Amino acid sequence: MSSVNLPRVLGVWSGADEAGMSRESVERFVGRLAEAGVNAIFMNVKQGDGSLCWPSKLRSEAVKPGYDTFDFPAELIEAGKHHGVAIHAWMIDYMEGENGPAFRQHPEWAVRNAQGHPTNQETLRGRRFNAVWMCPAQRPGYTDQWLVPLYGELAERYEFASLHHDYIRYPGDLAPDQYCFCDYCLDQLPTWAGLLNRSYRDEPFLHPLYDRPYLEAHWEPSPRMLPAGWDKFDRSTKAKILLEGSSFAGGRADLDYFFYTYRAHQITEFARLSAEAARAANPNTKLSGAYFKHPVLSGRFIGQDWRTFRPWNEIFVPMDYRDHYPGTVAHYHTLLADTIEDQKQWVGDGELYVGFALWPLFVENPSGPYPQEFISGTFETIARAAPDGVVVFCSGDLDRYGAWDTLRAWYRG
Repeated sequence: MSSVNLPRVLGVWSGADEAGMSRESVERFVGRLAEAGVNAIFMNVKQGDGSLCWPSKLRSEAVKPGYDTFDFPAELIEAGKHHGVAIHAWMIDYMEGENGPAFRQHPEWAVRNAQGHPTNQETLRGRRFNAVWMCPAQRPGYTDQWLVPLYGELAERYEFASLHHDYIRYPGDLAPDQYCFCDYCLDQLPTWAGLLNRSYRDEPFLHPLYDRPYLEAHWEPSPRMLPAGWDKFDRSTKAKILLEGSSFAGGRADLDYFFYTYRAHQITEFARLSAEAARAANPNTKLSGAYFKHPVLSGRFIGQDWRTFRPWNEIFVPMDYRDHYPGTVAHYHTLLADTIEDQKQWVGDGELYVGFALWPLFVENPSGPYPQEFISGTFETIARAAPDGVVVFCSGDLDRYGAWDTLRAWYRG
């Protein structure tokens, strides 16, 4: 082990099932992690199927069986106090279960592709994708009617170290350019982006003089940028125009800029709204999030330009997983060091906790062996970059990859 020191925050992401559903099991779970040197647990309390792992009064229909009578967050926070471990509430934001109450009650809240289908009609890696992504933009909709109130409830009822965003984005592994073309977005995006005028939807408002050498230089009077007949086109035609069309007839194919900017705006709006709700309920509440490694790239592909979250997030935990980088483990460690230096600039005055996952370190040999130097090398790379914290995904994989001793050696130093 290198003599370099790790940062002050030494964390893991964890699933609620790992902790059990009794005071004793939660105490054992936190105690084992604390003994290994963990001082921060990011615990999943809103799961990928939309179920909630606390006795929610706002959305009792979404509470996972057993958590209606067992106050899991209260017990977890108490155990954390006993062992000196900070507890963060990890929320899966926009991905919901196709059988969950949010989608059952409000199927209109789901994102739609150019054919009008939600994400559970997509195929991913040869299998039907069985989750439903919810539209971040709709008002009223999932954001303001379901998700933001849950952040407020958690902040009001519990003293978490932070409320932790995950999946605060549009779908990316399915079809990054195909969502969302729901009725609301197709109605709102054109006027939001200045592509047509709300009061004069059929008036082109052409520039009085096309006297400049570049066509796009005549943009400032806000001419109509959508083709005549827009309101008569079907969904798929509108989607094609927004992705492939031009602001000016005969000009560059640039309408997709407005599509991507609209999506990034909606995600940042949710970051703002959730922070405001949480802080109004409890001024001590911090906001954090698990984000993709490069905010400019993720802004384009999934609407997650987390540079714009800085007023609404205190803690940034980019998911610097090996599978988000090309090449070998050695390439990964070199590129990771470069990325962390950039991330320090992007978070500004916020705290930077670098997140990495165990399983991608061993993708060449998923059945083993699991060289612990791959993990140690990752710890050392992060330690030398000196961020504010490090978070490992996930505590359940420490057994699978025989990594407890490696984690303990680094976290206990």
